[in-house]
Amino acid sequence: MLCACQLGEGNGATMLPDPDAPFTLPPLQTTVEQYELVVPEQTLKLFADDVDAPEQPAVFVHDGKRHDILLRLRGNSSRYWPKRSWRVEFVDNKFEGRKKVNLISEWMDGTMMVEKLGFDLLAAMHAPSPVAKYVRLVINGHYEGVYLDAERVDKDFLDAHRFFDDDASIYRCGRKDCEMKPWRAAFQSNWQKKTNEHEGRQELDTILERITFTPEPDLASVLGQRIELELYLRTMVMDALISNNTTEDSRSYFIHDRISGRWIYVPWDLNNSALRWTPGSNVGGRPRIDRPMFGFSVTDSWVQARYEERVITHPEIAWHPISSNLNTRIAMNPELRARLVVLLERAQRELFQADVFGARVDAIHALLRPHMADDPYMSIEKFDDAPRYLKDYNAARVEFIQAELARLTAPPTLVISALDPHQQRVALKNLGASPIELRNLVLVTNVRSTTFSPNLPARTLGPGESIDLEAKALGLTFSSKGELALFDPTRVTPLDVLFYGEIPSGTVYARGEADPLRWELADQDD
Repeated sequence: MLCACQLGEGNGATMLPDPDAPFTLPPLQTTVEQYELVVPEQTLKLFADDVDAPEQPAVFVHDGKRHDILLRLRGNSSRYWPKRSWRVEFVDNKFEGRKKVNLISEWMDGTMMVEKLGFDLLAAMHAPSPVAKYVRLVINGHYEGVYLDAERVDKDFLDAHRFFDDDASIYRCGRKDCEMKPWRAAFQSNWQKKTNEHEGRQELDTILERITFTPEPDLASVLGQRIELELYLRTMVMDALISNNTTEDSRSYFIHDRISGRWIYVPWDLNNSALRWTPGSNVGGRPRIDRPMFGFSVTDSWVQARYEERVITHPEIAWHPISSNLNTRIAMNPELRARLVVLLERAQRELFQADVFGARVDAIHALLRPHMADDPYMSIEKFDDAPRYLKDYNAARVEFIQAELARLTAPPTLVISALDPHQQRVALKNLGASPIELRNLVLVTNVRSTTFSPNLPARTLGPGESIDLEAKALGLTFSSKGELALFDPTRVTPLDVLFYGEIPSGTVYARGEADPLRWELADQDD
């Protein structure tokens, strides 16, 4: 039952009372307990024949106690892996305070550590992260190997992580989505509401609208009021540290705590990280460390690469590049980007130093090693090489992140300097020290554009010079709220982006005089 204070915008409470609290990895388990599934053979055959078969009755055994359960395969592509992942639902009573348990095989990661490290790094930064522990799984007396028991994000999760609202609305983003935008493409599935389904999803529509169309001068303030922004930034830090990948297929969670009035993002499927050591790669292999920052934003060139790959593999689908409006707006906003960089550098000092990260890797390896040799699906040779692999990644990724930060925080050159959607005019300015030729550049009103036809005039802008352009001359129409991106068609990421909301008549968007990177609202005559 919600009190009256919860029916409006909330009370403004935050889940992070001390943002300066030290980053400390959670304690690592000291033993690997055994879970056993007792499953009728015809049920196992059903799952082998039909990976999408619905839940089936079975028995879960732990510490000598038997529990009636409903069992099914979990995941998407992982349903076809040799080492299957499972979803367990307890019929009568909860197990360790949980109604449902996810057993993740980690078959695609020879280190068995990447997803666990991601969740632990997030917990170390005091964000509500699914608790993940290793277990040994036995099915009908046959040892299936080491699994990761990852805490499900549901109402039990709200209780365990001390949300203010123990009946918060939990949403899960659709497949090929997590873009945090108020519309979806035909190839994307819709958001799923996991709690309070009868109340509709107006609250979700409202926050997605605010993420996308809040006027840039108000962005940091509005996001700070409506989202647990500090925690979201820490999620982006974790993504950068482990090279989290394929976020659009993660089915991550967005939770509306109606008492605080804020939204909390909880990531899922961290085993999609580019850090994972995939089957078929050789012992002694080199980890990939070049996932660009900031991940899943328009500054991330892998977004375009993923789009181009999908166009080739599934040309029948009308794809667009998939990226997060929220990540993009944070990455392109000077104030929010600066906060993100400070957090990233802090996390590298406190969590990602070679001694801290390496010690954690060694501890997990020592914990799992006695149980990995008999895992029928995993390579013990690769697992024994995993500490070297992960430490190599750690050292090289730190250097790569520093280079990326230098690139992304360098002063821009050509920028969108003003936008008047009322008068259908836009201005560009050269903030650099060298002349810039405009003839091969393009302005678009969709940051997910897939084709570029240069539409700027044959003009060279000298240092400090501006040019004022009419939308009609560019073949564009500026809506009252929308997005505008400046592209060099030879690059996969834009030179500049502006998301904008409705502004009063007689005002325009303009870069500040004191700080040309910050957007302000100005009078049309200024």
